[in-house]
Amino acid sequence: MIQQEQEQLIAYHTVTLGGLTRSGDAIAEISEQDEAGVTHIRSLFVPAGLPGERVTIAIEAPAQRRPGKRSRRWKPRPPRVWITEIHEPSPLRVQAPCPVFGTCGGCQLQHMQYAAQLEWKRSMVEQLLREIGGFASPPLLPTVPCDSPWHYRNHMRFSVNRSGQPGLTARGSHRVLPLISCPIAHEYINTALGVLSQQSNARPQVLVRCGSATRQLLLQPSQPPQVTEQLAATGLDVRADTMEEKLAGETFRIRPSSFFQTNTAQAEKMVQMVLNGLLGSDRNSSGASGTSPLTIVDAYCGVGTFALMLARHVEKVIAIEESASAIKDAQWNLREVNNVEILKGKVEELLPTLAEQLDGLVIDPPRAGCQQVVLDALLQHPVARVVYVSCDPSTLARDLHILCQQHPTFHLQSVQPLDMFPQTAHIECVAVLERV
Repeated sequence: MIQQEQEQLIAYHTVTLGGLTRSGDAIAEISEQDEAGVTHIRSLFVPAGLPGERVTIAIEAPAQRRPGKRSRRWKPRPPRVWITEIHEPSPLRVQAPCPVFGTCGGCQLQHMQYAAQLEWKRSMVEQLLREIGGFASPPLLPTVPCDSPWHYRNHMRFSVNRSGQPGLTARGSHRVLPLISCPIAHEYINTALGVLSQQSNARPQVLVRCGSATRQLLLQPSQPPQVTEQLAATGLDVRADTMEEKLAGETFRIRPSSFFQTNTAQAEKMVQMVLNGLLGSDRNSSGASGTSPLTIVDAYCGVGTFALMLARHVEKVIAIEESASAIKDAQWNLREVNNVEILKGKVEELLPTLAEQLDGLVIDPPRAGCQQVVLDALLQHPVARVVYVSCDPSTLARDLHILCQQHPTFHLQSVQPLDMFPQTAHIECVAVLERV
């Protein structure tokens, strides 16, 4: 069935949806004829759909370049696709609680049962480990769920529209969707958002971070007194420059631009995975002092989360970080331990220069994964154990292929998916490697 309106700008098709892409969209295939009358199959990505559903989708043709607009700046956009009617829903479908779900670019999976989200994420990791990593039978564990898969984010950046309203941007555009709450934002952040939505805010963004254990709230830019007074009346401690959060019994100071895990509860589990991966589950069996005579590198150490935890268990930690802001926080967070050496610079430049005997390494690179020079350093000077914390399973699979398959220097012991970002297609993994 095809209907057309608005001078053929929008077309409607009734289709059966295929599988989900890595970004969480369902695949739809439609038949189209070109100017010569030849039929082609066209694949489209449908947000908020599930495999096997029979739905009607709307397809909005992308805008054409306006006459006179500089061609080098104009970029064609894919068509906008959305579901207008669900004829046969999937048994995995649930009602998404967010009124802008499917339009907002923040979440992709609110419409899927949470248990199904966990299984889908595991299947994505398995597929990538097979196809990119080259592992016939990857040692993949079940996804560790988030105990509370809503209101978990301790850090949000809200865009501000021309009217001064805070919100999140619509997918594929810069249009701001004004919000007074977000179902994945921590309740402290939603309290702040409710207050901010009552005033005109400065563009382009408002940053809000919170400490779930400390009730501290970091707001930037600085807010007028009436805002801080309203928030203080709810029991929140409003900060402008730094805030503190507690993780695994330790207190961490965080600046606005410093990296800190967005889901505090899941970060607690991640810390234990890293410690177990490097030191074994019985961490206190070595020596009367409870520490092991090991030297461990914490690459991309951020504010020193892993470094501080490791410092309680090993003889020495070498922490590498490039961000000046994060290093200032790390120095404060590590002020009570004397067995951590902080090196400022790029991991790809500093790691190959380390002359000490290293026993293990935890590496938590950005989404792009490890640069080749980092992998070369690990291959040329392999340590006994590596724990690789990844926020992108495709680059993780690529790097594991180099370390374990292309140059079989390490054995992949386990890959543990960890659901740091429920309701979204983002997948975190903790991989443990042992030297061959």
